[in-house]
Amino acid sequence: MPLVFLILALLCPCAAAQQIAWLWDGAALPPWSQPEAAVLQRHILLSGDAALTRPRARWPAASRITPVVHVEVSTVNPPIDIERRRAMILRAMHEAATVSTSGWVQLDMEARPSQRVFYRSLVRQLRADLPPQIKLSVTALAWWCRSPAWLDDLGADEVVPMFFRMGRDNAALRRVIEQSPATLHASCRTVAGFSPQEAFPPQVAARYRKTYWFDRYAWKRGTDIGSTP
Repeated sequence: MPLVFLILALLCPCAAAQQIAWLWDGAALPPWSQPEAAVLQRHILLSGDAALTRPRARWPAASRITPVVHVEVSTVNPPIDIERRRAMILRAMHEAATVSTSGWVQLDMEARPSQRVFYRSLVRQLRADLPPQIKLSVTALAWWCRSPAWLDDLGADEVVPMFFRMGRDNAALRRVIEQSPATLHASCRTVAGFSPQEAFPPQVAARYRKTYWFDRYAWKRGTDIGSTP
């Protein structure tokens, strides 16, 4: 085992799990995520009557890449008719699937409660339309893990609850995640997303067979996923 991975295995509380860095534009590729990274492939902004899209400029040199399509739904100026944007999102996801080298593609969309029916229908359609050899990963807001209406029979191959930036319910959700994980939806108990800036006790990340990691400094400060803020 190379020295760098041996050191990380000793330091990281989730050494037994598969660890994947989320890389947005301009992010560095941390050495421990060289085998696989989840990389922003396209950013779509839905605001009012407009839909803006921006592709990634270049790819990092990870061995395997899971392309991520980030759909930002404006909270200041919500889309007037989100259903009109279904085709754009589907097209972006299909394009992402064609460049996947991991066999996965990920939808990162923080849908609002009023958009839940659209979101669930979109995920079902994606799973039905994507090639069978491509697996579908979707991120989920942490509070969705307490709401079966969001996650029951969602249709994705993997749900990644984001256990960071949890807003006004942060303290309550952290207590649930730390102390009573069995009360979380079953979809939220095998894979999870974390941030080194909002670290949990080591045993929390160790519960998950796969962990995604988001660093607010884009991995440019040599942050270790086992470190504390």
